[in-house]
Amino acid sequence: MILQKLPKVLQIVADNLKGKDIPYSLIGAFALNSYGLPKYTADLDLLTEGRFWPEISAIMERLGYNCFQKTRSFAQFDSELGVYGRIDFMFISTSEGRDILKRSLVVKDEVLGDHPVIQPTDFIILKLMAIANNPLRASHDEGDIVSTLRLFKKEMIPSRFEPLDRERIYLFAERFGQRDKFDSLLDKVFSGKNDPDRFEL
Repeated sequence: MILQKLPKVLQIVADNLKGKDIPYSLIGAFALNSYGLPKYTADLDLLTEGRFWPEISAIMERLGYNCFQKTRSFAQFDSELGVYGRIDFMFISTSEGRDILKRSLVVKDEVLGDHPVIQPTDFIILKLMAIANNPLRASHDEGDIVSTLRLFKKEMIPSRFEPLDRERIYLFAERFGQRDKFDSLLDKVFSGKNDPDRFEL
């Protein structure tokens, strides 16, 4: 479930980014919704290039947002009294990161509008990176990975997206020191052990 105001906020932010030729893609709960898993959210998560930070900061300030946390890899904005919801930007700065943006697929959605969404495989890669960067959030990110893998297992992800690319995930998982973690999550979903959905009528 997505708060009613968020699609309008997304369109306003997206129009401003496009006006400055700033590439972006939906990640987080909005991406999961596009994969076929409705998930409640009051936040908007976007992937973009860190080199556009000055322009993004100016856009968000003009739209009535304040940046309350900023690092090299992300920035978090909130509006006055949280009226418009929180918006988080995740920044990429490498050719591989830019490739994730390029691999994004524009999804036409009656509620959200037409916006690029990262591939499910790349969604999992970003979640593994998040676990490596902030182990305190691991349970949340692992849950999102498991949910995405279950969608693949049940063949519920729309065919417009690419199939699960395990080799691509392993390439990044090795780099992040998360190969064992990904193996355990794969086993949890595809072996059927401890899977609450393994029995169906």
